[in-house]
Amino acid sequence: MSAADESSATASSGAAACSDPSVGKASLNDNGKNASWLICKRCGSKIVEPGVATYVEQEKRLPYMEKKQGIELSADGELLCAYFKLTDMMQFENVGFTLPFEGRKFLICADCEVGPIGAVELSSPGEFWVALDRVVSDESGAAAAKPRPQLTS
Repeated sequence: MSAADESSATASSGAAACSDPSVGKASLNDNGKNASWLICKRCGSKIVEPGVATYVEQEKRLPYMEKKQGIELSADGELLCAYFKLTDMMQFENVGFTLPFEGRKFLICADCEVGPIGAVELSSPGEFWVALDRVVSDESGAAAAKPRPQLTS
């Protein structure tokens, strides 16, 4: 079953099979968008600026970011339910894309290449999904103060 089929099947049945601890923990503005910078958990790089991404609760499966010792992991990856949805790749500050795999491209941090932090379905190229569990919401505003590295020639 594809990730898209899995999402629609769960939505139509009404069953909540997801135990994502991030559900409902997003810091949102009055429009249901991210209230603060979304930054990389590993390197602190800015990924999405405040007020750009819409919070959505929808089941999607992503590959694991890292193998956890002593835990039996599903080969299918991890089922997550809390996402920020963007509608244009130009809304990202700093993100990379993998090569297509099984109908999706995965999103990674463009600075440290950790991921996947989200995905884009090739069948819905205008929907970019960033998993809330895979990024950090910068409540302090420190990310806004961090300057972007400048390229030198």
